[in-house]
This record gives sequence, structure tokens and C-alpha cells, in this order.
Amino acid sequence: MNPHEISKILQKTYFFQLITAVVLVAIAYSLKYYFKLTDTGMVAGQTTMIIVTTLSGVMGIAFPIFYRSYFVYKIRNKKQISTDTFIGFERTLLSIALLTPYFLVISVLMNMSQTANTLIALFSLYAAYYFFPTEKKVLFEMKIFRIKPIKKKE
Repeated sequence: MNPHEISKILQKTYFFQLITAVVLVAIAYSLKYYFKLTDTGMVAGQTTMIIVTTLSGVMGIAFPIFYRSYFVYKIRNKKQISTDTFIGFERTLLSIALLTPYFLVISVLMNMSQTANTLIALFSLYAAYYFFPTEKKVLFEMKIFRIKPIKKKE
């Protein structure tokens, strides 16, 4: 497979997960503010806010780094890896990073503070921006992991 085809496959996964999260965040905000279905007097505790915000940062920033390091360690003795292994790694990496926007849904429904919502939104924006699978990025990753792109026959 060439980098263009791989980036298209990964972009489908990316957009499916991101659009689902955006729809859920919109539903959560509409339930809270438009339909007034949450009790605005009840606010999540300080410990809960810290845990959810920290988990959001870990899933958006730290755990993808850990998973990438683990994958590099796992393939360290191989001269070349298959395209399917690489696509599987990239899909898992996307899935891990794009769990971050789902913490915003939790945060909104639990009436967390505006600071916690803002931090989680920033972690989500970072994950959505940094892990977008462009063709140039996929080609760079393929070079790093010693994957030979297959050229199309003309």
C-alpha cells in the first residue's frame, strides 16, 4: 500500500471517532443548557474533577507516547514490518488519543468547573490536531518503521 491509501484508511477511523465525540458533546450540552435535564446546583467534587481532567491529559498526551514506545520496543529486532501491522498500530494510536474528547462529555454531564472543561477541551484539541493522519505524516512514519511503500503499476 502507498502512503495515500494508508492515510485515507486512517482518516476514516479518525473522522468516525471524532465526529461521534463531537455529536455526543453537542448532545450533552443540549441536555444541560437547552433541555435543562441536569441539576445545575450539583457540582462534581474536587477529587472527581482532578481525576477526570488528569485521565483526559493522560489519554491525549502521555498514553500515546507510551504506546508508541511500546510498539518501537516490540519491533526493535525486525528489519521490516508489514503494512497491516503498521496500520493496526496507527489505528490503535488514533483510538487511544481520540478518547480524550469523550472525557468532555463526562465533564459536561457531571457539571464540572469551567476550568476542568477548558483543560479537557484543550487536551482534546491537541489530540485531534496532532494525530490527524496526513499523507506526509504517514510517509514519514513509514520511513521510521522501515516500511517500503508499494508503488502503483501504471
